[in-house]
Amino acid sequence: MPNIRIIAIFAVIVIAAVAGIAWPFLVTLKPTYILAPMHASQWHMGKGSEYTPEMTYQVSFNQTKFSTDMKFLPVSGGTQQLLVKINPSNGSNEIDQTVNIGLVYDFVDTSAESKPYFDILNQSVFSMRDYATAAKYLAKDAEWGDLYIGANAEKLKVTDTGKMQFKFGSADAFLLSYRIGAKINKIWVVDNLPLPVKSEIYDPDGNLQYTYELVSLKAPSTPGLIS
Repeated sequence: MPNIRIIAIFAVIVIAAVAGIAWPFLVTLKPTYILAPMHASQWHMGKGSEYTPEMTYQVSFNQTKFSTDMKFLPVSGGTQQLLVKINPSNGSNEIDQTVNIGLVYDFVDTSAESKPYFDILNQSVFSMRDYATAAKYLAKDAEWGDLYIGANAEKLKVTDTGKMQFKFGSADAFLLSYRIGAKINKIWVVDNLPLPVKSEIYDPDGNLQYTYELVSLKAPSTPGLIS
């Protein structure tokens, strides 16, 4: 029994000594959080569509430019629809189509004349379906997912927040970004608006692949917007 007591006392002394040595280093460590605080708001594709906003975008994809007006229609029979009007920059006639909104915003039942433009919208304005079908935190440094660009892996995360100015007006916005080569790809979202409001995306060679920006917004029922 005396030997056991001596061993126990020795162990306590050793633990205390180690803790004393490590403590100055431990107190200087800063915790790293990759998730936002639990009280932070969250965003996903389609959030706020129930307020039936009307959103007009200017889109530039490679050599194709057009404007598109998209109005979210009230839910009917459990299905929500999107009224889309497309005005090509080459002066062609306006293209109108109403489409059903699916969970992943992948529109397949499009007319022959509208399909080329929906293909572009699927790769640009609607491309956030790949990262935000499920809710994501809106807070500085919150991570939204991994991107694999060639042999490189990058993280898409919120890098800036605050009141920002856009062509449609000012709003409290969240900037998501990731690096691709020497360029920083950027996507802006506003809480309670169902689609991103702006994006600037480059390819791995540093060439501008596409941009889009919300230039007009009619959303009188949407909460939280700053005019």
